[in-house]
Amino acid sequence: MLKYATIGTSFITEQFVTGANATGRVTLAAVYSRKLETGTVFAQKFGCDKVYTSLQALAEDSEIDAVYVASPNVFHAEQSEILLKAGKHIICEKPITTSAAEYGRLKALADKNGLIYIEAIIPIYNPSRNRIKKAIGKIGNIAMAKIDYCQRSSRYDRFMQGENVNIFDMSLHAGTVMDLGVYCVYAAVDLFGMPSGIEATANFLSNGADGSGAAIFKYDNFSASLTYSKTGQSVAPTEIVGDSGSVIMEKAVYYQDAYLVKGGEKTSLFDDVSKETLMGYEATAFCDFIEGKRLDEYINNSEIGLLVHRCMDVIKQRANIIYK
Repeated sequence: MLKYATIGTSFITEQFVTGANATGRVTLAAVYSRKLETGTVFAQKFGCDKVYTSLQALAEDSEIDAVYVASPNVFHAEQSEILLKAGKHIICEKPITTSAAEYGRLKALADKNGLIYIEAIIPIYNPSRNRIKKAIGKIGNIAMAKIDYCQRSSRYDRFMQGENVNIFDMSLHAGTVMDLGVYCVYAAVDLFGMPSGIEATANFLSNGADGSGAAIFKYDNFSASLTYSKTGQSVAPTEIVGDSGSVIMEKAVYYQDAYLVKGGEKTSLFDDVSKETLMGYEATAFCDFIEGKRLDEYINNSEIGLLVHRCMDVIKQRANIIYK
């Protein structure tokens, strides 16, 4: 049984722990939080009795095999490096780092130490992924693609009232492209490969955070438009249009609620499952990789991840997104 710890006590961490524990392959053995009280409350919720407020102490705990990192983006690389040097496997929330160079450096460190280091990005580990790729192969030559993730943040009103909230705090390397745009980039690179060119723009909030944005990925015979926002809610699906059919995903960011439209017929590819179940797929893959299984998949996903973050670097540069 893999013994793991968490960094972060947010709702996303709670969802991961619920999904991971449901696999029956892991045990939550420790919780790290900057505040002892916060960490204790979270740990008790899951029957865990070990709480750390020192990252170094967590890193030195020989009973911990792996760590799920879900701290603010700006801390991902630093915390992961400490843990990798201490011999811990890492599954880190997106974005795994805030630059492709950091990702490449830490992946090399993990490889050197014989450790698994992956990004917790839901669609890559969703079983629907292969079905969607096969369906795209049935729609002929791709004419265009629209990939969308516009979800109005539950904390946007607090921000508009003058409160400093983490998801719009550029000193934490937050903002929309990091939080939501990364899903769109993953879908484009995973389904179509590395683009030959990228154009991007962003719309900025009063504090300099990107509240929404768009990118155009250029391929040989088509373009993919990516749209993402934390200030408005979209109801439009993602659509990949071919010259003999289309693949539509109501929730492209998770490769969910997808169907193939061809010859006037609509065929379901994958229905919704809970967020916790989706995160359980991530945890299952993580355990398999650590056990030496599915390593070709691990290598392939890591290569895709590096390409994704190279694209993210270009988007941030072209859209003039700057962190404090």
